[in-house]
Amino acid sequence: MSNALESLVSPEELNEVLGVLSACMSLPVSLLDGNGFVLQAHGGTPAYCRRFQLEVLSESECAKTHLAAGRRAYELGESYIFTCAAQLNHIAFPLVSHDVLLGIILIGPFLMDAPDSTLIREPTERYSLRPSLCLELYDDLQSIPVVSPDKVNQIGKLARYLFLPLLGGDRLHMEENKNRLYQQSRINETIQMYKGRTENPNTYPYEKERALLVKVKTGDMQSAKAILNDLLADVLLTDGQDIEVIKSRSLELATLLSRVAIEGGAPANRIYNLNHQFLSELRQLDHFDELCFALQEIVESFVSSVSLPMSDAGGASVREAVRFMALHYSEPLTLAAVAKKVSLSPTYFSALFTKTMGLSYQEYLARIRIEEAKLLLAATRYPLSHIAVSVGYSDQSSFSKAFKRLTGLTPNKYR
Repeated sequence: MSNALESLVSPEELNEVLGVLSACMSLPVSLLDGNGFVLQAHGGTPAYCRRFQLEVLSESECAKTHLAAGRRAYELGESYIFTCAAQLNHIAFPLVSHDVLLGIILIGPFLMDAPDSTLIREPTERYSLRPSLCLELYDDLQSIPVVSPDKVNQIGKLARYLFLPLLGGDRLHMEENKNRLYQQSRINETIQMYKGRTENPNTYPYEKERALLVKVKTGDMQSAKAILNDLLADVLLTDGQDIEVIKSRSLELATLLSRVAIEGGAPANRIYNLNHQFLSELRQLDHFDELCFALQEIVESFVSSVSLPMSDAGGASVREAVRFMALHYSEPLTLAAVAKKVSLSPTYFSALFTKTMGLSYQEYLARIRIEEAKLLLAATRYPLSHIAVSVGYSDQSSFSKAFKRLTGLTPNKYR
């Protein structure tokens, strides 16, 4: 076993787990190194495989197949079921550390149906096998275990439960890969559905964007993620492969999502910090799949923030106040007026708001207004005086002072 793999798990512990799995499943189980060669083996090598390696493919060629399957499992972030050149089935599970494939758990071979002559036909035609060898291989097939497809899926899950705890922090990497693949498959399904229509979308899907914003605002995680994937498929069809245009739309969408999350009652200081982090990350990405996954993380974070529980009735009143402020920030919104809206005295409301949100009422309101101003500065050529009034300031001077205090830039510099 390699030193790197030994740093993950001791050879003795891994050997014991492999042996138990092989005995319980009545299947061969092997540990392969990062090049696909066997380090440990349990359950023996079937006669069919020994004959096939002797007469048809070398052990090194089988190792290449197993390694390719292990890499695919690594990309998927889960067990990978595959068929080898000898038409036998296997399950590959990757052992990963710091994004490096250090080893592969190989379960099999097995069949998923009773053996018949059709299994021999494909290798016979591909490798021009002599008739006597075909007969010998067919006889050897009878000793290969048959496992139902349902049970194969369960064994794949069992491998995950057994070996993921051995990987420590790299479980997060595998979960991320799995989520990425699932999201991309959903986006591709939508793209194929649209391609099958007589008319493809040729304008940005604003209706889906609005639907997404509503779902984020109401804390509906499942619907928000589904709409996001539809929206991303639309964007890809509309803007083609122009990554800069797609990135620009992603940045705009992230800012819109932050605003509706606040309207939904999410803590503004949390959302502003998250949004600053997300916007910085989005600007560094240059591939569509990376942007898609980043936007999914943004949606999940913002929806979770909207769904944060309030500990008591007072907290619920603050949430109601936050939603009201997010909708009416452009008005002369005094603390007394908002306190009255939620049926609390101004003094009590002020103290409760600061305790719950971690910001004073005035500071929170200023952040809402400045975030909206940043949108207008980036997306329009309105004069500063117009933007100041639009976001609730009585004059350009007070707006500019607040903007610089919160962003470190003057409005003109930001624009």
